[in-house]
Amino acid sequence: MTSLQPAHLLPLTGENPSGEAVWTPTASLSWSDLEVRARRLARALNDHGLTPGHRWAVLAHNRIEWPEFLLGNARAGTKLTPLNWHLTARELSELLVDSGATLVVVDEALEEIGRRAARSAGLAAEAVVVLGSPYESWLAEADDDLLPDWDMGSALLYTGGTTGRSKGVTRSDTSGPVSRWYQRGSAWGGQARLPEEGVGLVTTPMYHSLAQGFVAAALTRRHTLSILPRFDPEATLAVIEERAVTATPMVPTQFIRMLKLDEQVRAGHDLSSLRWVLHTAAPCPPWVKRAMIDWFGPVIFELYGSSEGTGPVICSSQEWLEHPGTVGRASTALTLSIVDDEGRDLPPGEIGTIYVKRHDGAPEYHGDPEKTAAGRLPDGRFTVGDLGWLDEEGFLYLADRRVDLIITGGSNVYPAEIEGVLSEHPEVADVAVFGIPDEEFGQQIKAVVEPAPGTNPDPDEILEFARERLAGYKVPRSLDLIDRLPREAHGKLKKRLLRDPYWA
Repeated sequence: MTSLQPAHLLPLTGENPSGEAVWTPTASLSWSDLEVRARRLARALNDHGLTPGHRWAVLAHNRIEWPEFLLGNARAGTKLTPLNWHLTARELSELLVDSGATLVVVDEALEEIGRRAARSAGLAAEAVVVLGSPYESWLAEADDDLLPDWDMGSALLYTGGTTGRSKGVTRSDTSGPVSRWYQRGSAWGGQARLPEEGVGLVTTPMYHSLAQGFVAAALTRRHTLSILPRFDPEATLAVIEERAVTATPMVPTQFIRMLKLDEQVRAGHDLSSLRWVLHTAAPCPPWVKRAMIDWFGPVIFELYGSSEGTGPVICSSQEWLEHPGTVGRASTALTLSIVDDEGRDLPPGEIGTIYVKRHDGAPEYHGDPEKTAAGRLPDGRFTVGDLGWLDEEGFLYLADRRVDLIITGGSNVYPAEIEGVLSEHPEVADVAVFGIPDEEFGQQIKAVVEPAPGTNPDPDEILEFARERLAGYKVPRSLDLIDRLPREAHGKLKKRLLRDPYWA
């Protein structure tokens, strides 16, 4: 006889069923309500014809339904494709076609673009469920009876498209029966050093793997969740104080925007409840890291990883202060190595391509065996193209992405170092550095700056600022100002949109 899934996937449901599990500024859910809604969602997906392995998608801003999407998907055994709401209808349609999604749940505010994308992907009108009353009615029609304890569902995550078209990723660490979903979420939290209990806050987009990994880990490690619809520096500080938040994932761009708040605003909030603030998704300039540790205390943790599973590599505040610039050491889930262009392992201190050996197997790119093979070595190690080095103690340091490496006059220049320096300038809100063609040197260094609000920076003055802090060959030859850099809400910069026109 086939066994059934457990009635509860979360530890606090049985201990405190009426306690608050999820909070947003406009609504809240108890632990019991969250579990019931997740069971109903799994049944609704099943009733729609989605059986284990089938795909569906969500196009929605941060809102209270996201935790039930993750739990319901796990119970249904399906593949959830979270869609980036910054994309155009054409881009969304391409992802729907590539993923094979047969159902789309969309935010009311995104209904028009969601329906256009679905139509273009060949989906019928009834394959689109709109959050709000239509979604609630659809959910109410399903019962919450338990399904078989089959392989848990997982996300079909698409890479950020920072170096080209987004690609779906499937990973081997997302398998196992639904009854083990708790252990999987809790294990990631343990590897990332998330405390056992507390109050979590999500301000990064829920379509990103960072937020989803945190939500699963927080719920299984006895955290009440607070979800904000979007990131606002001052509002985030206020919620941390009001909700006594203990844990939150962020990206360096958010750090910078908080650090550039007026000093009185920063000092006006009690942040003493914080125990764990994790940052990832983009390089964090050293001055930002030091300033955040000085402000928040030694609660800053760094995670190096990717949708493909190159992490978690974890670094605490103390480890970073003792090993400045490191992103940490590999968790027990993986082994790191540095490899040269001929596939030979490099000794500590030498820069090369970062390769990862996951003990549960290498990832695959959905529908793209050639790309899967291109990123692998014969022994199963894989790479996403990042460059870096290991020290004698196994701490990893990032140089840059290989595609971003600038070779000018025969010298290797790493844009992340220059971006870190330029971001210190008080009139710089954000910055991108990349190489453009140069007849004499092969490439020259180009900087593009997003000015801080209320400023009108002088490019020559910013370049002089750089000359005082960088070797001459690292100083950009030119600097442009732009209203806003093409950065995803989760912090990744689509540098190719700035660089590619110069190389067309």
